[in-house]
Amino acid sequence: MPGPNSPVAPPPRYQNQSGIGAPSRLGLGIFFWLSAHARWVLQLIKPLGVWLALKSSAKVRASTAANARRIFGADTSDARCLAFARQVVAQFFDFVVDVARSRSMTAGQIRQRIESISGRDAYLAHRREGGGAIIVTAHMGSFEVGLAALADVEPHIHVVFKRDEMGGFETLRRSLRQTLGIHEAPIDDGWNTWMRLRDALANNHVVVMQGDRAMPGQKAQAVPVLGGHLMLPLGPVKLAQISGAKIVPVFALRSPTGCCRVFAEAPIRVDPAAELVGGVHPALLEWGKVIEKFVAAYPEQWLVLDPAFVEDTVTAASNV
Repeated sequence: MPGPNSPVAPPPRYQNQSGIGAPSRLGLGIFFWLSAHARWVLQLIKPLGVWLALKSSAKVRASTAANARRIFGADTSDARCLAFARQVVAQFFDFVVDVARSRSMTAGQIRQRIESISGRDAYLAHRREGGGAIIVTAHMGSFEVGLAALADVEPHIHVVFKRDEMGGFETLRRSLRQTLGIHEAPIDDGWNTWMRLRDALANNHVVVMQGDRAMPGQKAQAVPVLGGHLMLPLGPVKLAQISGAKIVPVFALRSPTGCCRVFAEAPIRVDPAAELVGGVHPALLEWGKVIEKFVAAYPEQWLVLDPAFVEDTVTAASNV
C-alpha cells in the first residue's frame, strides 16, 4: 500500500477513472445519446439497464462489493453487496439523466430543482470576508446540478475538471455549465490552469474541485476514510496554500423526490506552516473526515464503480 509520507501519483486502476470501465463504449455511446435525445426511453428501461450493467460486468460487481465491505464492514454479506451495487448503478443512471435533463432547462428552471440548502447563511457569512473560496465536493448525488445553487449566489465560478473520455457525456456536461454561466478549468491544460485559478481567487472568485479521488497524473496522498484509505488529491490544499483561500466542503445529494439537497460544511483553514500528521497536512485529514461523514450517511449516492480504497485498488491491479 502506498505510504502517506509523501505525495505520489495514485496507483493504476484496472478500470478507467470515470468508474464505468466494463460496459462497452458502444453501449455507453447509446446511453449518452438517449440521455440527450430520448430520456423517456431511459426512464422506461432503467430497471433493465441496471440489471444488464451488473450482469455484464463482473468487475463492477467485484468493485462495488469491495467498496461495500469497506463502508459497512468486512463481514457484509454477498446479498447486501449486490443490493448496494444495484443502488449505486441506479444512482449513476439518474445522475447522467439529471445532467441531460438540465441541458434543456434555463438556469432558473435548474435552480427550482434545488430542494433545500443547509449551511447557506454560514457560507454567505464566510464569503463576506472575501479572499475567494475553494469549494471541494465529491462524486456524489447530483453534484453537477448542485452547481445551480452555487451559481445563485456566486457570479464567478470556475470548475476544475478532467475532460471525460466519453465525448457524449462531456457534451452534456459542458452544455449544463454554459447554461449556468460557469467557467471551465480543465486540468488537462497544465500549469497555466492553476495560475489562472490563483488569480481568480485573488479576485474573490470561487473555484470548484472534486476531492474524493485522484485522476491520473494528480499528486495525492493516502488518507484514512472508513474501513481503508482513499488517495485524495493534493490540489485543493496546494491551491489554498498559494492563494490564502479557505476550503469549503459542499455536497449536492439527491432527495427522495428526485430533487437536490445541498449541504455546505464549515470552512477548512489551510495553514501553510501546520505540522504534518504522519506526513499528511491536517487540512487533508479534515477533508477526509468530511468525506467519511457523507459517504457513511449516503453510501448509495457515492458514484464510484471501481475500487475506491487503496487497499482494494492495489489488489485489483495485481489481478489484471
